Order: sequence, then C-alpha cells, then structure tokens
Amino acid sequence: WAVGSALLATRWRAWLDRPDEDAAVRNGRWIFITGTTRDGRSIPSSSRMMMRLSCAQCHGADGRGRRTPMFVSPDITYRNLTDPAGMVEPDGTRGPVYTDELIRRAVTRGISADGEPLAWPMPRWQLTDEEWHDLLAFLKTLP
Repeated sequence: WAVGSALLATRWRAWLDRPDEDAAVRNGRWIFITGTTRDGRSIPSSSRMMMRLSCAQCHGADGRGRRTPMFVSPDITYRNLTDPAGMVEPDGTRGPVYTDELIRRAVTRGISADGEPLAWPMPRWQLTDEEWHDLLAFLKTLP
C-alpha cells in the first residue's frame, strides 16, 4: 500500500510539475489543483466548508465543472468564460461575458461579470498579484 501511495504521489507531482511549461502556467496549475503555493502555504479563502479547498475540487482538474449533491459548478475554462456569446451556464443557458479583470473579481470577491453575487459555494480567494497572474495563465491553457 505504501509503495502504491508513493508511486501515485510521484506521478501526481510529475503531472503538476511540468518543466517544459512556462513557470507562470506551472505555478497556476499548482494553485488550481492544490489550493496552495509552491512552498505549501494554503491560500486563504472565505470558504465556509470545513476542508481545505482548491479550484479543481469544485470545477474539476480540467475546469469544465462538476456536479455534486449540493451544487453544480460551472465550466471555468477561459474559452467558455470569455465567449462573446456569453458563457454557457450549467443549465445550458448563456450567461455574462468575462474579461480578465471580471474573472479576477469573481475569484477574489465573489461577484459575477454582471455584478451579481456568485452562489454560496464559491470561496473568495485571497491571492497575491503574482498568484493571480499565475492562476490566470493556467486558466488560459485549459482546453
């Protein structure tokens, strides 16, 4: 069991740490998947949930959203968020169009592109400017 866990951890780290990628994208992926900085510091959020969170826990590792017993999270791929026709919501309707600054406002303040509060599960992440730019660089790579 321990050998299997160590192998899984090594593969997981290899997936997160891709040396062929731009450092910002690599750091952004780390933040997205783990909810921590590269040195292991948890990124503070306003989450009311009792566990440590990351973007991927709700939106999936690919950013395309997930369905849980309590909520459905939207597709937060950059292409969807910035679609000129409006982002495709989980119910198939079209929502607002996001810009980079509106994405940042949603992530850090919980306010949608049309100025409405986001649903209760969305944490308000306390990101430094560098962490935000790295996270955005990674979001732009999601298919």
